[in-house]
Amino acid sequence: MNLNSITTKISLIFLIAILMLIALFLFYLDYDKKEENKPIINYHQEISKYLKEKRLPEDEVIEYLETLSFEVSRRPFIVLPKGEMIFSKRGFETILFEDEYYFHMVTPFFRILFKDTHDYKKTNYLYVFFPFVLILLILIYIWLIKSLQPLKKLKNDITEFSKGNLQINCKSDKKDEIAEVSNEFDNAVKKIDLLLNSRQLFLRTIMHELKTPIAKGRIVSELINEEKQKDRMISIFERLDFLINDFSKVEQVLSDNYVLTKHKHSLLDIFDDAFILLMINKDSEKIDLTINEDTKINADLSLMAMVIKNLIDNALKYSSDSKIIIKQEENSLLFISKGDKLSKPIEEYFKPFHNETNNKNHGMGLGLYIVKSVLDLHGFIFEYSYENSNNTFKIIYK
Repeated sequence: MNLNSITTKISLIFLIAILMLIALFLFYLDYDKKEENKPIINYHQEISKYLKEKRLPEDEVIEYLETLSFEVSRRPFIVLPKGEMIFSKRGFETILFEDEYYFHMVTPFFRILFKDTHDYKKTNYLYVFFPFVLILLILIYIWLIKSLQPLKKLKNDITEFSKGNLQINCKSDKKDEIAEVSNEFDNAVKKIDLLLNSRQLFLRTIMHELKTPIAKGRIVSELINEEKQKDRMISIFERLDFLINDFSKVEQVLSDNYVLTKHKHSLLDIFDDAFILLMINKDSEKIDLTINEDTKINADLSLMAMVIKNLIDNALKYSSDSKIIIKQEENSLLFISKGDKLSKPIEEYFKPFHNETNNKNHGMGLGLYIVKSVLDLHGFIFEYSYENSNNTFKIIYK
């Protein structure tokens, strides 16, 4: 049971209210019974007092009580042991049995049980009022619980929305506050869906339009006579084409539209692809690489190469000596570079466009955002630490 749940709190309040109502009803029943018996007991006391004063014999006692609408009971052996004693005093007892009152005359010389045939009026309002209030409470409880049912649907819709499902429908035709929240959330989801579709269309249009001049540039490069210049131009246009494809993958990953293609790949192959993306030689003096080239991890080759590329690029860009140490430890990769400690908690850098514009090397602030998104997609762990003037980014793969 979730005690913080609104449904649970309402249920507890109504349960306590119903229990208190039942307790009050039982208390009032006992009180009402005593009040109801008072006039009968008083009446029987007056009769007993009169009989004691007159000291009437048995036959005259019977005759006198019969004139007062009492009759001698024919079943004393049933009434006396089973009846409820509601009052007892020397000389008489008042007994209730099967909703009928009995006057039991007790003297040293005789005992007689009389049935009191008077019609005593009883008030039964409480027996109608109690069920009415109880049913009313239960109906109000059911009504409130049903009113909260849309909250569960809204919660499920929000959960689906958090998973990237923008095709949810939260519209409500009711007029309460929950319906207002649902409708506003539904409007927000539709606006976000429209914006995302517009963004994807815009990006894909740009990438498509860029493909044409890149392809033409690649063709024109073939017409250059000087081989060295020709190869350089071809390399540049191929690099641009590769970056466009790379950017397309990033867009798909960040919009949750990318399907992982995971296979066993060696670390050597992943790093080779990363260095191609960086357009840098892995034997460069800027890079100290120590890995087991036979180690294989289950990953999407192009995305993991992108992760490695971003981490190396960030290290070279922001380190104080423009160098990076990359080493392997059991099931993890460490990227170590000298420099100042991150000015914000690492979680802030997992958000897009986080960079401060006063940093001369600032980019768009997407590097670590892309890294974290891709690693989360793989189920890998990403950690950061700072020690001895070294920033260390750690990938723990499975």
